[in-house]
Amino acid sequence: MSYYNEERQPTRLVRRKVRKRKRRPFRRLLRLMLVLLVLLMLGGVAYAGYLAYKVKTTADDSYKGLANGNQSEMRMDKVAMGKDPVNILLMGVESYKGSPGHTDALMVLTVNPDTKEASITSIPRDSRVYLPVIGRKSKITHAYAYGKKGHKEEATIDAVENFLDVPIDYYVRTNFQGFKEVVDSVGGIDVNVPFDFDQKNLKGKKLYFHKGKMHLNGDEALTYVQMRKQDVRGDFGRQDRQRQAMEAVAQKALSIKSISRADNLLQSVGSNVQTNISLRELFGMRNFYSSIQNKKLEQLKIGGQDEYINGQYFFEPDPATVQKASERMKEILDYKGKGAASSDSNSTGNSSESGQ
Repeated sequence: MSYYNEERQPTRLVRRKVRKRKRRPFRRLLRLMLVLLVLLMLGGVAYAGYLAYKVKTTADDSYKGLANGNQSEMRMDKVAMGKDPVNILLMGVESYKGSPGHTDALMVLTVNPDTKEASITSIPRDSRVYLPVIGRKSKITHAYAYGKKGHKEEATIDAVENFLDVPIDYYVRTNFQGFKEVVDSVGGIDVNVPFDFDQKNLKGKKLYFHKGKMHLNGDEALTYVQMRKQDVRGDFGRQDRQRQAMEAVAQKALSIKSISRADNLLQSVGSNVQTNISLRELFGMRNFYSSIQNKKLEQLKIGGQDEYINGQYFFEPDPATVQKASERMKEILDYKGKGAASSDSNSTGNSSESGQ
């Protein structure tokens, strides 16, 4: 108000000239701000479009359906993620040049979007179970190797379904390189190391882990979840570390705000992950995951004992713990029966023996 009183003292002509001089820079600044705002909005829309394109491209690159049309033979009707209770098999595949590959990590994630229940069941890699692909017992880790080219996932899924007597509706397969890249793309993960140990990475370099909280990069995280010989709990200790790392990755991925990290994460996933989960089904899980992300997954344990057959090590699952885990999974799934699946053999059936 005082500003305009001071300007009113000169003549009217002078007053108009002063106003013009004051308004021009303001108008230019206003125009510049509007232009910048429009550019930012367009940039945001452009990036949102780019990110949507990347998500779709990643989903398309990673998608691989199953020969059964993505419907388990143990289901009477097809189920849909985000709508129905489902089982998702997580496979960590170790495969080197010239090797048929094998599953170094196997976990079954059971989710019910209605009851908001979720559990995870780790299957020891050396579990001696019946493998439908070869018609006899062997280590479950070998099912992938015995599978035909292009259908290795199906061979593992069949073995898991037969072992746990539950349907597997979806699968997610990743490799070691994929795990490393995903961890790096989210900026590393924080874990609570249960005890001091050292372990060589894939290149033979010894890495050291100290009890307590540690921040791990991709190479360190992979080495952390691979170690089992120094763990007094053996494969069970490794399973706990694998679950711990997976939960840490999920939490970091959900909190990503950096554009470059989101882009890097999508690139890592697209080149190293394979699944029969479509983009539409994946989005159908968003509300469910957001409702349980602060809850701890129920962990179902499979117990057993170490055995040596013809000089080779096996883990012999305890039928009682297998049945208990199976029944709990069925309870979460609200699964009543096998449907069209054959019950000729099961995890404790009288199948022919194999040392390999």
